Amino acid sequence: MSYESFVGRRYLMAKQRSRVVSIITLIAVSGVALGVTALIVVLSVMGGFRADLTSKILGAKAHVVIQQPDFGPLDDANAVADRALEVEGVVGASPFIESEVMVSSPTNLSGVVLRGIDVDRVGTVTDLLENLEKGELSNLRDSRGMMERIEEERDEELEVLLDRLDKESKELRETIDAKRGATGVSDDFMPAPDEDLPPLIDLDEVSDETPQPQAERGGDEGFMPPLFDDSGAEAWDLPALPGEEGDEAGGEMPGIVDEAPQDDGRLPGLIIGTELATSLQVRLGDEVNVVTPRGEMGPSGPIPRSRPFRIVGVFYSGMYEYDANAAFTSLDDAARLLDFEGATGVELRTDNVEEVLAVGERLREIFSPELRVMDWQQMNSSLFFALKLEKIAMFLVLIFIILVASFSIVAMLIMIVIEKAREIAILKSMGASDGGIMRVFMFQGVVIGAVGAAAGLGMGLLICYLLQTVGLPLDSEVYYISTLPVEVDRLEVVAVVLSTILISFLATLYPSYQAAKMRPVEGLRYD
Repeated sequence: MSYESFVGRRYLMAKQRSRVVSIITLIAVSGVALGVTALIVVLSVMGGFRADLTSKILGAKAHVVIQQPDFGPLDDANAVADRALEVEGVVGASPFIESEVMVSSPTNLSGVVLRGIDVDRVGTVTDLLENLEKGELSNLRDSRGMMERIEEERDEELEVLLDRLDKESKELRETIDAKRGATGVSDDFMPAPDEDLPPLIDLDEVSDETPQPQAERGGDEGFMPPLFDDSGAEAWDLPALPGEEGDEAGGEMPGIVDEAPQDDGRLPGLIIGTELATSLQVRLGDEVNVVTPRGEMGPSGPIPRSRPFRIVGVFYSGMYEYDANAAFTSLDDAARLLDFEGATGVELRTDNVEEVLAVGERLREIFSPELRVMDWQQMNSSLFFALKLEKIAMFLVLIFIILVASFSIVAMLIMIVIEKAREIAILKSMGASDGGIMRVFMFQGVVIGAVGAAAGLGMGLLICYLLQTVGLPLDSEVYYISTLPVEVDRLEVVAVVLSTILISFLATLYPSYQAAKMRPVEGLRYD
């Protein structure tokens, strides 16, 4: 053991008369530990939010998307998907159509992003099938089985309601009869329930001289002509109402082209998010109207296209913006509504999210420059850049806690230098070098920083462990998560500990330099 570390350790163990130095040392260690604890917990919580957001994005969207450079229609989408599956690392590929539309219900309307998906392939690309809370993905093909089950459930509910109403009416009638018997009110003045009331008009007394219609009276005025003749046919024609068959002026509503359902009478299916279902106040089996600006050209410009859809599923992704602004339908129904040929692009899934950049480079070598290849980080670059910038800013803000603690180290070392002036002078007179004196006080600062960092590391990891196991409950309606997410990053923890020790070391430079330049005669002048 060198004399620098031995002397530095003895200085840290304050005697009874140096109680002030001991308290300042404890304050410095506590400040460093508190700063390290706060840094580890905050960075871990922010990392948990980032990991939770990343998992939700990757669960709802694909890892890689292939599109035209000008975002135009992709005619050979199936061929592109099949070719992409041959690339190493790609495990799923599915074409899609995407467009902004307006969805309206009898109570509300909302703008959403309509996405046409391949029902057979979408399960290999996203976790939409796992996120469905109500309905099934197969209902996008045919919802008649779902409607039969819904009608049966509604019939059962109606029967239960009618039985309850019948039971309540019987109880009410028994109560009324009991009250009548108790009060002695007679029911003789009331007509019997089965007694027929006399007719208001006696048909036998109707005279044969009753005025006849105008057609039978030779055209007398004051009588309307018959609507029907003896054969039951109309005696004279009424003008057809607008929109009825035979009216050339009638037909579709002006301003919106109304697309009729398919020939088999089946309404196309639509899967929406939980927030959108709440906003529209719809449930499984209800009909909504989807309006798209992609329509025919009219005299005054483009005419929006409209078509009824049936709600066949409700999904929950955990992202409010996605659950409130996304809707899915089959690829054919989306193409028919939007009058779209081909696909908007092809979405892919890789076997490892961490290697998506390498897979993207392989895909670019094959499809570029004819097609544009984007990975999930590029598609959400602004969001993740904001999260990264916020994390860096939070690190810089919380590092000031350690900087404040470092001033305590500076103050403590200056007090030790002043108090130990005689001992420093004796050491220098015995041959201790200036560097040796500096190392004595540097050792004290580094020890304080290391002890504080170790204590803060232990407390920070303990708090993160408790948050992961026990959990801090949150209001899911406000934060859209049930517990506070936590993810500890080892590199961040190491960076925090090393930064703390470095700041503690830098805090020792000035007091150590002041101690090293002290002359022995100044330390022994008053002894």
